[in-house]
Amino acid sequence: MNKFILKLLLFIIPFITALLSLIYIDTFRLFRSYDSYYKDNIVTLNRGLVTARTYSKYRDKEKYNSFIFGSSRSLAFKCQEWVKYLKNDATPFHFDGSGDGIYAVSKKVQFIEEQGDSIKNALLIIDRDFLISTKNNEGHIFILPPEISKESKLIYYFTFFRAQIYFKFLIAYIDYSMFKTQRDYMGVLLRTDEYPHKINDINCDMWYSYDVHIKKDSLKYYNQLIDKGVFYNRPILKHDSCDITNPEISQLKQIKELFIRHNTKYIIVISPVYDMIHMEKEQLKLLYQIFGEENVYNFSGKNKFTEHISNYYDESHYKPPVANEILKIIYSD
Repeated sequence: MNKFILKLLLFIIPFITALLSLIYIDTFRLFRSYDSYYKDNIVTLNRGLVTARTYSKYRDKEKYNSFIFGSSRSLAFKCQEWVKYLKNDATPFHFDGSGDGIYAVSKKVQFIEEQGDSIKNALLIIDRDFLISTKNNEGHIFILPPEISKESKLIYYFTFFRAQIYFKFLIAYIDYSMFKTQRDYMGVLLRTDEYPHKINDINCDMWYSYDVHIKKDSLKYYNQLIDKGVFYNRPILKHDSCDITNPEISQLKQIKELFIRHNTKYIIVISPVYDMIHMEKEQLKLLYQIFGEENVYNFSGKNKFTEHISNYYDESHYKPPVANEILKIIYSD
């Protein structure tokens, strides 16, 4: 019996230690409230967590009433630019999340309504990936906070615990914490760029540090990504189709119904994704039917934005000047 207890303790002690360290160190900014979630941070945070906690913390004071929704691609759009086109009483907030799709946005719109806040304006940034994301994402970077998803808290926190005890992450985190040196094996486990991203801690706008690297040596920046295959020959002729599903229809209608209840002035932007794949005609038709063709702006496929890699940081994310030009086009209408 004593041997069994000893073996049991030897088995569970590492997990208890990892759990306590997860809570005490708060590696993923999960257990405490922060004025600046990204300050002195070296790990990739759950962006949905950051935006949800920031919104909840400042909503009473700031009276947010205008929202930018979407995945990380929406970060090209800035509240400070969008507000120029809105009425004087608009207070925008960037309510994005890594890998967000229609599931996440439908839940966030419902969450805002639950708080009793208004949604006077909405800028919804979508793409083909966005439309097929009809479930809560997996992984500690992508999973939606339970206060928004209304799903299991146990699964949510266990997702972060599992990421915490991932052996390669633990080694990388301890190594960098002790020696402050970025090593090749660390890869994407840690974010230790000498130039941190710039964050607006009130409206959650983010400016990528890649701009600094591009300004210093743009040829080096892009040639490295070309050599790695990040930028590739286009257009892609063979690709998976983006088929319409019942959950997609249901969740898009939920978003529209909430917009109607709030008398929201909304705009749907289909992103100029680097792959140059056009949004399917069936998807466009569905978006037109639900949101109205006059409110949907399609920048997918080959166009002046997608032709040049200088408009992109990588194969997924386009730059703020592109988003600014899109806003000019939209509001000139």
